[in-house]
Amino acid sequence: MFESLQRRSLLKLAAGTAATGWMWRGGTAQAAATTGTVTTGAVTTGAVTTGAVTTDTGPLDTLVFGDAASESTHGLASTLSDVVPGGLGQAARVLNAPQTAGFWGGTLSATMACKPRGVTYITIKLWGSESGTDLGRLQLFAEGRQVGHYHLGAVDPLDIASDDPRTPERFYFHTLPLPVDLTEGKKAVSLEIRSMGRIAGYASSADEYYKDMTGPSRTIYRLYTHDEPYFALAADDVTGTRPALATRTSPGSEVVDTINARVTARAAAEAARPSAQLDLWYLDFLARAYGMSSTGAYRNIAVPPQIARSLDGVYWKYVADSTVMTGSSQQWMGLGRAGLVLLGLADELKPLLDEPVLGSPYGLTNSGFEFGTTGWKSSTWSGSGTASRDTTMYRTGQASAKVTIPSAGTVGYTTSAKVPVDQGTYTYGAWIKTDGVGADSALLDVLFYDASGTPVGGDNKVHASAGTHDWEHVTTALTTPGGATQVAISIRLSGAGTAWFDDLTMVQPEGSSYTPVVRRDAWTKMLLDSREYWRQNVPQYTNQAIICAIGLYLADRGLTYLGSDDAWGEKKARDHIYQAVGLVPWLGPEKADSTPTKPLGGSYYQVTKKGISKELGYAGNYGELQEWLSMVYDAVIGIGGVEDTTLHAHLLKVAKARTVFHYPALDGDGYKSMRMEAIIGWRDTEYPGKVAYDEGNKWDGHPLRLAALLKDPDYTSYAQQSITDNQAFHVLEEAAGLTVSARTNLNLLSTADDYAYITGATSSGAKLPMTPGQPDFVFSDEENGLVAVKHGDEILYASLYWRARWGVNRLARVHHISAAGIERSATVRQEVRYIADGRAFTEPDWVNWEFTVTDLDIPDGGFNPPGDTLHQAYAGQVLPLAKAPDDVPERGPGVESPYAGRASFYRCAYGPYLIAMNTTADRSCTFTTQGFGESTNLVTGAKVNADATLRVKPGTTVVLRRR
Repeated sequence: MFESLQRRSLLKLAAGTAATGWMWRGGTAQAAATTGTVTTGAVTTGAVTTGAVTTDTGPLDTLVFGDAASESTHGLASTLSDVVPGGLGQAARVLNAPQTAGFWGGTLSATMACKPRGVTYITIKLWGSESGTDLGRLQLFAEGRQVGHYHLGAVDPLDIASDDPRTPERFYFHTLPLPVDLTEGKKAVSLEIRSMGRIAGYASSADEYYKDMTGPSRTIYRLYTHDEPYFALAADDVTGTRPALATRTSPGSEVVDTINARVTARAAAEAARPSAQLDLWYLDFLARAYGMSSTGAYRNIAVPPQIARSLDGVYWKYVADSTVMTGSSQQWMGLGRAGLVLLGLADELKPLLDEPVLGSPYGLTNSGFEFGTTGWKSSTWSGSGTASRDTTMYRTGQASAKVTIPSAGTVGYTTSAKVPVDQGTYTYGAWIKTDGVGADSALLDVLFYDASGTPVGGDNKVHASAGTHDWEHVTTALTTPGGATQVAISIRLSGAGTAWFDDLTMVQPEGSSYTPVVRRDAWTKMLLDSREYWRQNVPQYTNQAIICAIGLYLADRGLTYLGSDDAWGEKKARDHIYQAVGLVPWLGPEKADSTPTKPLGGSYYQVTKKGISKELGYAGNYGELQEWLSMVYDAVIGIGGVEDTTLHAHLLKVAKARTVFHYPALDGDGYKSMRMEAIIGWRDTEYPGKVAYDEGNKWDGHPLRLAALLKDPDYTSYAQQSITDNQAFHVLEEAAGLTVSARTNLNLLSTADDYAYITGATSSGAKLPMTPGQPDFVFSDEENGLVAVKHGDEILYASLYWRARWGVNRLARVHHISAAGIERSATVRQEVRYIADGRAFTEPDWVNWEFTVTDLDIPDGGFNPPGDTLHQAYAGQVLPLAKAPDDVPERGPGVESPYAGRASFYRCAYGPYLIAMNTTADRSCTFTTQGFGESTNLVTGAKVNADATLRVKPGTTVVLRRR
């Protein structure tokens, strides 16, 4: 643990939280790690003594793998390892899979120099052209203890292989800190690299979680120790050069055609489906396709009854198993998507709302023949004729039953199952239209039966008029005979002519227990139950909160459409959307009486003032909210909704804020692209991030979609940039390559329309901010402890608030890309100040996760790996808790909180950069540049002396770059 630093840190103190600004043109900065001092109580805002500053003097020690002399000097011992020729002709080693299938592979052990006081860093050199998750992972051990955690720990593995190459044709460098007490008073430290298979992060058992290592590891070139956060390369250390940029040539726009052919074929198939579709994603898909002229479902009369039939099926499925709503594939949206389906066909479904649900044990099924001939069987009592469903003639809806007799006979339909009846008087009716029929020819007939199926009494016929006439309503009131328990209903034509039958009715007596389940009531129950459950179980993470809010909003819009007295109405329903997207404070789950629980107080926003989600800090993949912003737009504005300029502007702000975190890189095939920043992401498990311009490849989103909805000139330009670079088609092809399912087909349904809009729209010509040649800038988000810098062709991303779930960990995460294209990633120590709440959390002896989950049957810290028991090098580290706002309910140490690890001030030094961030709302902080050297303030452009004291205003950030 960081024992010596820990004691010093419990002496002094710093301040609160806040944020301002968005992006400053001009430059960037990096930071040096030092440890501040803190006391519980008042805030200290005076000058900070930083001591020695980074001079980037190079490594303490270097181990060159594959070099016999270097390996001998360091006492290298290896198992299951081979020396191989590596990238650019450099010697390297690989670690091989075990001979018997298993998770752990080869190892490398050596002794290397360390710093007897302060932090010793370990940096590994790896070849960036390699890719594939079958390369597994490389895990660091020091003095026999594991350093960091496998999954989402503040200190991560030495390497996590990904499907895409990290830095093609170049080496990259990853840096981790060793615990101070591990090297305290020592000049050398025993280090070990262990290879391992990949990890399945969402697995529900240890056997599924830990995958066997199946082949050689990534090639390993060098291991370095150093005492500064920034690893300074020696002049003779080969790095490689960035390949010449080339534009992808294929695939092209034919991908859009292929996707469109797939989804239009599926739309036609769903429209023609003969049975209920119980997948809400497909019902959403079909409802949208119904309004798209490019699909076979467009205004297809088969779609409304198919939607109704399917929602009936979903209702019965829910009645049988409530987990359909609480644990469905729709996740936190519950059954809310059904509300969107109703809104998509609002007018067409209205005539069907007050009919019995298909499958209801009481009442007539399919009384208007909208659902084919479900619930009916054709019958010929005598002679000959035809009975069919007619979609060209109907009183309401889109169909009726048609009976034609050429000369003589009795033909028609009878209910396929007898309908239970109560004692009392029922009213039976039908609408009948005729063409050339005789007297008493077109009729409705009711026959009663006892429980054994024996007729009780005779026919009870009511006839339509003779001749040719429009729709005529015929009814009869019949008292159920004694002993009768069920009834069969027939519609018939006797004698030559044609008759049509529609909108049959069977009205039970007042107080009857045999009341059919009506759609309006069934669907209302489904949506109301979903809304009531999920409003009391709203999750905290931003993407999850948005998904849940969409479900709540759509469920309530559905309730309003159905005429429910329990509907909140637009204002309250939309407030849940506003909370989730960060327009108003997020108040968390509600109690049964609708009182908000405010688990994070009354002033917590899900999105920062700069437009970045909080999960808990910056998240790469999960923080890319574009697919859910699109869904918010559709739910509130796009599909039968209301104009909301405030929401529209906010969605655009959030979307644009993410563009800062898309940086120039090569795709998996070596072509120029823009990638999403993932290395500094709290919830990101693989690096590099996906190719993404306006939007990347997601299960629920695709490139061009949000841009086509928001129609902003800049955001449209970003989408057009992806087409110009020919990456949009490549990403769309990958999206289409995901498992074909209701979810992926729904995602891709609008692709052709989106592409048509983007290619035809007038845009601003803007490029993504990190695109080469664009102006330099500094972006800082003080609420998330986040910095992004473009300085010429050099890029720096930093999460100063880094995976500090339990308490203040004094760690920052950095991703640096030099102007020459050399990439460094690092977890580094930094100075922090905070208001302590007097409590602390002691790091457990966990090696897998650095967190717990409460909603899954998984042990705290995750599943232990196979083999001997391992121990965590950071176990016992004491993390002080920062004070939460006064109105936040207290959480015990060891309970995840967005406040426990958030500092008031960060001072992070990394190579040529010094970052000072004040996260407070009402206090200025000062810091010194002592020992950093002359620098330039990249925010203001001002020159800064080598020994200056600078003031950082509340909610602002200073970024210095050494001159």
